[in-house]
Amino acid sequence: MATRNTKSTNRASIKTKATVYTNGHAAGAVAAAGGAGPVSAEQIRLRAYELFLARGGAHGDDLADWLRAERELSR
Repeated sequence: MATRNTKSTNRASIKTKATVYTNGHAAGAVAAAGGAGPVSAEQIRLRAYELFLARGGAHGDDLADWLRAERELSR
């Protein structure tokens, strides 16, 4: 009996969720607290990349990195 590779299936699921989430914010941004103006998707993307590198470049936590970057920049 063949086994299914759930690791790649889970990554595809996470990637899809991340795409939907980021596309929901693509038009603009997240409003920053304190009236600093909106945070662009590019700023979030760069911070998420920094978090990815800080974790040693391990794949699989892209959505978590995005959400953390968004929280940090929205403060």
